[in-house]
Amino acid sequence: MRIKVGSDRENLWQEVQTQTNVPSYCSGSGRCGKCLVKVISGEASISVADRKHLSETEIKEGYRIGCQSRPLTECEIEVKDRREEDMQVLAVTVEQENTVVQKESRLCSIAVDIGTTTLAFALVDVSGAVIATEQMINSQRSYGADVVSRITAALKGKEAELTKCIRRDVHEGIHRLLRKKNRTLSDVTKIAIAGNTTMEQLFFGLPVEGLGSYPFTPYTKGFLRAEYPELYPEVDGFECQINLPVIGFPCIAGFVGGDITAGLFELTAAKEEEGTGEKAAGTQLFLDIGTNGELAYIAEDTIVVASTAAGPVFEGAAISSGVGCVPGAIYATKIAQDMLECKTIEGKSPVGICGSGLIEAVADMLALGLIDKEGSLSPFYQKNGYLLARTKEGREVKLTQTDIREFQMAKAAIAAGVELLTKESGHKKPGRFELAGGFGNGLSVKKSIKTGILPKEAGGKTRSVGNTALKGAVRLLKDGEAGKLQIEKLLLRIRHVQLAECEEFQACYLKHMKF
Repeated sequence: MRIKVGSDRENLWQEVQTQTNVPSYCSGSGRCGKCLVKVISGEASISVADRKHLSETEIKEGYRIGCQSRPLTECEIEVKDRREEDMQVLAVTVEQENTVVQKESRLCSIAVDIGTTTLAFALVDVSGAVIATEQMINSQRSYGADVVSRITAALKGKEAELTKCIRRDVHEGIHRLLRKKNRTLSDVTKIAIAGNTTMEQLFFGLPVEGLGSYPFTPYTKGFLRAEYPELYPEVDGFECQINLPVIGFPCIAGFVGGDITAGLFELTAAKEEEGTGEKAAGTQLFLDIGTNGELAYIAEDTIVVASTAAGPVFEGAAISSGVGCVPGAIYATKIAQDMLECKTIEGKSPVGICGSGLIEAVADMLALGLIDKEGSLSPFYQKNGYLLARTKEGREVKLTQTDIREFQMAKAAIAAGVELLTKESGHKKPGRFELAGGFGNGLSVKKSIKTGILPKEAGGKTRSVGNTALKGAVRLLKDGEAGKLQIEKLLLRIRHVQLAECEEFQACYLKHMKF
């Protein structure tokens, strides 16, 4: 993709962001080095970030870190395509549409999971069956990779822009979904929204000031509700006259949102459906690790929840060669003749490494002795990092010492959260570990234990439960008012814990930094 940049722009990336929805992983600080562009014509300054992230050859060839390089003349730049639109997003299983139901009624409802990185949609018929799904990238990523950067942008006067952005995405996703089954908005009776606290409040147009500082309080902890015409007073050039309720799941805390409420609703309801046999017995530890990490210890008498600042490492944002789950991303590794052999999504040429690949690569490097228990790379790789692969353009896909440190901080936050949450619950170690979202999909439990993300007792007790936020939203649409009552009862069982306030947190976190 080629873009013209005027000499009046502050940097080369500024024009890219006005024309596209490509992500800004580090909010324009120059730390991540991922807004790579190539100057085709014109002149651009060479920045400190260019010297840090690029070789002299690459700089001579016109490559620049876009957010730090200033156009000295009018420029034409080429933006590296990371195929973000092809990112794999977890949805739910599509069921065969009942032809009898289809003939009797075109009515349907829609479940939406608004994630910081991605959005997932499900179309539900009157019988409660999922008949179509859709997914897309959250274009708010141009404002930063994580919720903290979005909150910061909102507090700097961009709140209205962020709200407009996410509403536009949801509207587009809904219409893509409806077209798959030849439905229109007039056929939709209800929309259920599950998202983290920041995403829900921005979507419903609620202020986020309370999320920007301690004690990180949601604007409200009840169900959110609006009519579609309130959110979209003018759609596609005409006024929206549709009477269509949009319901948001209650948020538990500033960083434990409606997506976790929906997930807990789904898990507890599914457990009841399993019955009282051995399969359903025992306690559960629920982990939903994305750009924010949420955990819940589920017991019969109580549910204890917390959030942990894992950061966007497992989304690829804080890793030098990190990418999302796109074709060509390294998702798995294995040891072959004292080296790492990499597997990529769809078998495509390598473009980077995603979260599951990162976990596997670190585990295998530990097994080979390339990383010690303190997290230090062996001296041979200290300066330039460990080469995993090369892209078809010849760029290196590698893990650096900084990457390993980022990984350590993320895994320590998760591991400390698991240990302290279990202690806070007053129960023994959980009988089952439930991994939600992209983090749990296809994750190697063995290698996660090797790196210390999961405790040893997770072996043989861990399962992936998929997109529980979207599943919970689908269940609410199916159960109606009875479902809302169940959620309200569920909320009474939940106790939120601020992990950072636990006396042992710092010591526990530092302990888990080691491998």
